[in-house]
Amino acid sequence: MKKLLIIAILSIIAMVGLNAHPANTVKAEYDAKTALLTVDFAHKVTNASDHYIFNLIVELNGKKMVEQNLSRQENLEGGSLVYKMSNLKKGDKVKVTADCNKGGKKSTTITIP
Repeated sequence: MKKLLIIAILSIIAMVGLNAHPANTVKAEYDAKTALLTVDFAHKVTNASDHYIFNLIVELNGKKMVEQNLSRQENLEGGSLVYKMSNLKKGDKVKVTADCNKGGKKSTTITIP
C-alpha cells in the first residue's frame, strides 16, 4: 500500500511539473534617446490566464529597480513590457528576470553601450 501511495504522489508531481517551464527567451533592449527599456519574453502557453509569466524583475548593477507582478501574459506566445529608465549610463548592467507562475525562471543581462 505504501508503494502505491508513493507512486501516486510521484505521478501527480510529475504531471504538475510537465506544465511548468520558464520563458523560452527573455530579451532586453535599451534606447538611450527615449530612455526606454523594452523587455520581450517568449513563453508559449495554451491559456494565458492560467499559465503565464507572473513576475518580472529589473535589476541595475545588482540592485532591484523594478518588480512587476502580472495576472496574465499578453498573449499565448509571450509578452512585452516597457519601462522608463532615465538613470542608465554607459557600462551599466541591466538584468531582467521573468518568473513563470507554474515554475521556472529565465534571465538576461545587457550592458548599456
